[in-house]
Amino acid sequence: MLIKQLTQRFKQLVLLEKTAEPGEVILKQRRVFTLPGRAGVVFGLMLILLFLTSTNYNLNLGFGMTYLLAGLAVVNTLFTFRNLAYLRLNTGQGEAVFLGEVAEFPIRIQNTQNLARYAIHIGFLQSSAIEQIIDLPPNQIINLKLRTIATQRGYLTCPRIRLQTWFPLGLLRAWSTWLPDAKIIVYPTPEETPPPLPSSNEGQSETSQNSGNEDFSGVRSYQLGDPLKHLSWKHIARVDLDMGGKLVSKQFAGANGGKVILDFAATASLLNLEQRLSRLSAWVLAAERAQMQYGLRLGGLEIEENQGESHRNACLTALALFGLDEQHV
Repeated sequence: MLIKQLTQRFKQLVLLEKTAEPGEVILKQRRVFTLPGRAGVVFGLMLILLFLTSTNYNLNLGFGMTYLLAGLAVVNTLFTFRNLAYLRLNTGQGEAVFLGEVAEFPIRIQNTQNLARYAIHIGFLQSSAIEQIIDLPPNQIINLKLRTIATQRGYLTCPRIRLQTWFPLGLLRAWSTWLPDAKIIVYPTPEETPPPLPSSNEGQSETSQNSGNEDFSGVRSYQLGDPLKHLSWKHIARVDLDMGGKLVSKQFAGANGGKVILDFAATASLLNLEQRLSRLSAWVLAAERAQMQYGLRLGGLEIEENQGESHRNACLTALALFGLDEQHV
């Protein structure tokens, strides 16, 4: 236990990057560390035992076996280090998610050398994170996504990433860490059963604002937050999702021209901050599905009436960042 604590402290003080690194990162010699694994420690003890036994009994064959195995260990050190060194790492922009969903950070790994890389484990440094194992052919690029649960609204920064390998014999462990400068916006979780949208300031009745779910007018690309019952399964059955096809949602009409202002101050005072933001998040999605012109009043921020994906994302982003820097009541 003491050795494990000292090792973790050593990593924090000396080995790991202190700040996020923007752009491309190259795993140069000083970034790749090679240490014996459990099998390597056992192998080293075996070599010592063979050498002592050969010396005590003057066994030439024992000396030969000891030197042969020691030579294999030295060659293995080179191959293990070379399997990880000089990889090029980069990250892309992940898509926004709602609180509690799985956030995906796209990672790009490039092998620029005429050397195949095998059995590279990549994952977040968190102890509970699931690692992915990849092979990299010479002069090839692999794109993958590392996943983690979004546990707090606002900006989710990419956790520290660890790459490690035991190739080829498993005696040594070569590893390196990377803290990319990447983040994903996490929206508040929409309320599951929110009340109807508030009455419009333009005199639109509550009935006319919520009648858009009754008249089918066509289909459109799936948007984050669309309920499962609105998915157009007839169209989805014709799409190959594995080849990059997108989900399709049914589109309803009947509320075109309606306007509504979603005001944080008008939400129920008995709800706490997170519940109020959750309700506003659900109302934004409902107004967008109904094709209404909607605006948002949030403290000192006011977003004018509009609709569309960019407007919806702007409203959800404002809700996600609300109250994180200062206390609001």
